[in-house]
Amino acid sequence: MIMRKLNISRRILIPILVLVAIVPVVAADVIYYYSGVVNIYSTSSPLTISVGPNGVVSLPSGKGYYIDVTTTPANSFTADINITDSSYDYFYEAVTLTASSTLNLYITNVSYSYTSTTNPITNAWIIIESSTGGYNGEFKVISSGSAVSSPSSVITLTSGTYYIGILIQPNTPLPSPSSSSIATFTVYFGDNVVTSTVAVPLPPT
Repeated sequence: MIMRKLNISRRILIPILVLVAIVPVVAADVIYYYSGVVNIYSTSSPLTISVGPNGVVSLPSGKGYYIDVTTTPANSFTADINITDSSYDYFYEAVTLTASSTLNLYITNVSYSYTSTTNPITNAWIIIESSTGGYNGEFKVISSGSAVSSPSSVITLTSGTYYIGILIQPNTPLPSPSSSSIATFTVYFGDNVVTSTVAVPLPPT
């Protein structure tokens, strides 16, 4: 009797297993969707970026530059700088910042890469100074040869004119001079128009 029941169970089980193998298993999904509407307007920027008083300095030969700063209408800048075997290289008043209102300025993100055989930069800072020569603060953007990974502290600036200086501590000896760049770092500035206590990083783009 027991063997007969086992045989019946096997006859029932085998077709079920075959059926399961043939028919794909369909996972049940329950999804709720919600909507939001974002209306876009434009407003004037609280910050304007332009070439600083020392943003373009030619080499003595007249061919090339110690520093060459260019800007775009999107309020961004590019600085081509020449560093040398020294303790520090400081590019003073390279970029002008014009604040139309109070700014809570910080560095959100930094990226850094180099093409030379050895890393040419040990440390680098962005220095913020007023147009009257006063020191307002600094942002360290490269530390021990790597980009700083977290947002900086906030520097609060009232309306007026300020300058960006770029301070580099080279990793000497540097590669031989060439017409190609040996390193590039990109910084993103943030201006929290609401509070000076929160430095929010730029989301991945």
